[in-house]
Amino acid sequence: MPVWDLPIRLFHWLLVADLAGLWWTATHDDLALHFKLGYGALALLLFRLFWGVAGSDQARFARFLKGPAAVLRHVRHMAAPGPLPVERGHNALGGWAVVVLLLVLLAQVGTGLFAVDHDGMEEGPLAHRVSGSVAKLARRLHHMNFSLIQGVVAIHVVAVLFYLVVKRENLVRPMITGWKRLTFLPDGDLGPKDARRETRGETPRGRDGHGWVPLWRAGLLAAIAAGLVAGLAVFA
Repeated sequence: MPVWDLPIRLFHWLLVADLAGLWWTATHDDLALHFKLGYGALALLLFRLFWGVAGSDQARFARFLKGPAAVLRHVRHMAAPGPLPVERGHNALGGWAVVVLLLVLLAQVGTGLFAVDHDGMEEGPLAHRVSGSVAKLARRLHHMNFSLIQGVVAIHVVAVLFYLVVKRENLVRPMITGWKRLTFLPDGDLGPKDARRETRGETPRGRDGHGWVPLWRAGLLAAIAAGLVAGLAVFA
């Protein structure tokens, strides 16, 4: 079953690599590269916000952000023995986890833009637009929020392992291939002929079969995100 389109998969793995680079440059005092990777993170996050509104079906916030009843229902399914109900895309709990992760990452980038280091030799591109006390506060929040990010990422990894080991659901493979393997089909998702075609990796007849939008839209939104960040870097 098709789940994640190419833009979402690229966003996910580029963000993972970018965050690893940001951690390494921060711990090794390579602030010049740290700033560049921070711009990259901002561009990725802006793209994900755009894609959450105008992207493929499974990537849209309106598609996977659900109410408390749906979240509690999923938690009960997690606690119960046996496999989870088949879902295309984020489940009710995972959808809100995505929002939390995006928020803490945006907070990290935002505080970094205004932060100044201890000796005042290095500062974010917007630090000169605020007072020294605000810039120092942004630095403290930047460091504190990084601990929060570590916690959120740790929970994410533990959740992935839980789904793999306990629920026998591999969440990593679809984020690489874009497709989820099914032992049975969710009710009303595909007809028998379409199911056989998807099993062979083909597109169901008469429709796209996956809710993915053309890649040119992703390219356009990525260019807009990159342009906004470039403008910030040049005109801040």
